[in-house]
Amino acid sequence: MLRNQQKKVFNQTNPASRVMMPFCLSIALAVSLMAGPGFAKAADKTHPAPAAKTAPASKKETPKPDAPNANHTADKAKDPVKTKEALKKEFDTSLATAAQTDPMAIMQTPTQFLNKKVTFTATFNRFADIALDYKKAFRDSRDYVTFFVLRPDVTDHTIPMSEMKLFFPRKKSSEVMDLDSGDKIQIIGTEFSTALDEPWIDVEHIRVVEKTEKKEKKHTPEF
Repeated sequence: MLRNQQKKVFNQTNPASRVMMPFCLSIALAVSLMAGPGFAKAADKTHPAPAAKTAPASKKETPKPDAPNANHTADKAKDPVKTKEALKKEFDTSLATAAQTDPMAIMQTPTQFLNKKVTFTATFNRFADIALDYKKAFRDSRDYVTFFVLRPDVTDHTIPMSEMKLFFPRKKSSEVMDLDSGDKIQIIGTEFSTALDEPWIDVEHIRVVEKTEKKEKKHTPEF
């Protein structure tokens, strides 16, 4: 009752209010619609917000490889397959520092030749893989092959001198491809161990002194 009386008094004292009220409501509705999500979306398209600046990702520095040695590269380029003359020169140079002996002397007293470079002649028998990877006198089977020479004190039978362990580098396989069983060869090498009281020799060079006359199938070493 009181509220109706207040409304009646307001209408009597403000006759323009009945005219302004609908107009104010229209303005309020328009403002409400403009503030809605549709208007905000349109405003974003018209005036897009500036993209946030992000700091550039730091480039991960990769370590630069060491520059190749110019001298090494040049040497490698000048290192063709060794000729017979080059091999002969290497053999003769090594021979100058080797003590002449014979295989029987080395086999009988191996301790006298320990860590000494020696040279001797023998008869080539065959390549093998015996005595490789033996821990007490280690030579890796991936890097070496062994070979046998014949006993010089036995002439009526073919008996390898198995007590003498002869190791030859696989990387030098091209130097011994022409070897045949029965060839007389000269060996240069250094005894590096006397394990099992036997001579273990790193062979540096092999040179054919006399080819065998036997017409046997050439043995190709398994490098």
